[in-house]
Amino acid sequence: MNPNVRAQNLIGLMEELVDLLERENALLERPRARELGPVVEEKQALFKLYEEQIHAIAEEGSAFGAALEPDLRERLRATGERFDDLARINERKLKVMTASSQHIVDRIADAARRAAGQVQSYGRSGAAGNGTLHPAPVALNRDC
Repeated sequence: MNPNVRAQNLIGLMEELVDLLERENALLERPRARELGPVVEEKQALFKLYEEQIHAIAEEGSAFGAALEPDLRERLRATGERFDDLARINERKLKVMTASSQHIVDRIADAARRAAGQVQSYGRSGAAGNGTLHPAPVALNRDC
């Protein structure tokens, strides 16, 4: 494929990703699982296309950059910088959201363990243990 056409395709794809990352970053300010789901699915599909484009460009090597028109090269650089900035912000927001969610799950699990109390355990023979008590089992669904 002509390097200029490939660059225009990549710029268009990165512009879509920039728009999507801006939407996702705004949603991460006020998490709403229902609204995030479709955005994440769209992001995964766009990133797959982005990786394919980058792989194809990498195979062309330095010939790709050398063959680009100067204004297209500048547009590609500027779009790439904006994309990189938003991707870093997105990564930080996702890490904070993940850590916060894990903290909530851990607190709920601790509270459930305390509320469940202790249960008598059983030995290998099936008889009640020798008076030792163990925490009651607790299960959590982390997909909520």
